[in-house]
Amino acid sequence: MSGARNRKGAPAARGTTGRPIAADRRPATEKTMPIQVWVPPAVFEAFSERAGADFGFKKGAKSQLFLEMWRRYNGSMG
Repeated sequence: MSGARNRKGAPAARGTTGRPIAADRRPATEKTMPIQVWVPPAVFEAFSERAGADFGFKKGAKSQLFLEMWRRYNGSMG
């Protein structure tokens, strides 16, 4: 029965694993807050595609697209 416990293998040694949080090189700009809106699936897909096309298909692309839209909106108001 002791063999059944070790099927997945031993965890990596403590000294060999990296520190992924410490390796995060993204600039810490300002505090962010979540925003949630409900849109039809087609709008969500189109927005996601546009964000990926404009900012790369990576984490944060939709946020970047939203912020760019917000900057343009504010620029047109004043």
